[in-house]
Amino acid sequence: MNQVLLDIKDELNNIIQQLESSISSEDVLNYARNGWAYPGIAREELVTEAQKVITLIETKGNDEINDENNVLSRYVKALEFLRANTIPQIWGNPHEAVSAYIITINALRTALEPFLIKDDSKELAIRLKNQRKRVRSLEATLNDLEPRTSPLKDMVSSIEQAHETAEQLPTDLESLREARKTISQLVTESTADKTAVSNTKTEIEKLQAELKDASQEAKDILEECKSTYAAATSVGLAAAFSERSDSLSTSMWVWVGGLVLSLSAGGYFGSVQLQKLLELMAQQDISSLSMSINFIMAILSIGAPIWFSWLATKQIGQRFKLSEDYAFKASVSRAYEGFRKETTRFDNEMEAKLLSSALTRLDELPLRLVEAESHGSPWHELASSNIVKQAMSKIPSFPDKVKELAGNVMSERQESIKVNQGKNKSIPRKNDDSSDEDDV
Repeated sequence: MNQVLLDIKDELNNIIQQLESSISSEDVLNYARNGWAYPGIAREELVTEAQKVITLIETKGNDEINDENNVLSRYVKALEFLRANTIPQIWGNPHEAVSAYIITINALRTALEPFLIKDDSKELAIRLKNQRKRVRSLEATLNDLEPRTSPLKDMVSSIEQAHETAEQLPTDLESLREARKTISQLVTESTADKTAVSNTKTEIEKLQAELKDASQEAKDILEECKSTYAAATSVGLAAAFSERSDSLSTSMWVWVGGLVLSLSAGGYFGSVQLQKLLELMAQQDISSLSMSINFIMAILSIGAPIWFSWLATKQIGQRFKLSEDYAFKASVSRAYEGFRKETTRFDNEMEAKLLSSALTRLDELPLRLVEAESHGSPWHELASSNIVKQAMSKIPSFPDKVKELAGNVMSERQESIKVNQGKNKSIPRKNDDSSDEDDV
């Protein structure tokens, strides 16, 4: 085998030993070093790449190679440098060292292909070797005869050239005359063309300079347009969010006004009905029926304002949340372009993080702030509250007790009404008896 191939093979074996000593882990490098930018390749695979080249040299290595340009000799130095400087860096900087290692091994494999035996048959390689020996022996014989035949070749060549020159001399002289005329015309035309080309070149240089200026101006305008478009987009989003926020704020204040009016109306009607109830309670002969009717009227007179106040309170809370959400989104839209310009001075990761954060804020639906359940009345909301549900789950007889309590109250109310009706009937009878006694 050729000495250069043997040197390459020895250096590859040294590289395999260096790989096994430099890389302590058998896992793939990106997992072992916990780095996303590191290649997912293990020590065994790096060793396999070098072993493949060794196998290729052993099976297809040629005894005689024509390395005139020292292609393979340079790879011996490259492999020595790879072993001494690159492989020790694979564990510390695998994203760069592994690429250098793979590229060098692949390039070596490509460089070896022209110097390897193309046919795998050993017999064909032996025959080729014998033919080369015969060719070399023939070349040696011809080299011995060449000094004797060279004077004869020179003499024959001189005679042939002299004969051809003698035959072509008249034709050559006429051709020379015509060529001189043609050359003179071409020189004149070339001089004129040179002037025209020089003028054209000057104009082209001027146009090129103008085109460069126009191109730079167009690039500047394009950058300004991009910046303006981005700013316009941010301003448009901010204006839309601000408009929605202002609209919700206005409607919230309308509900606040309705709440104030409702509370005022409830307070007014409540005080009036309370005054009536106090006056009725001050009377000694008031019936329970009249008292019950006035109490129910008092409840009804303040029930509607209370109901509207409850509705207004819920609307105010929801609209305040929505208004603040839209106002925050408007602030994000206004500030995004400025923050983006600042983050471009650092790195792309921060810019991507800013964009992701802004999109997350803008993609949040306002309906997340609106209650999922829609209650028709305060009693409905009270019945659906967690406190009532917990009471019903912890106290098994809680609904039955509520029903029993309500039934007792209704029965007591009916009995009191019947007693009051009986008293009212007995009072007229007593009055009739007293009038009869007065007549007697």
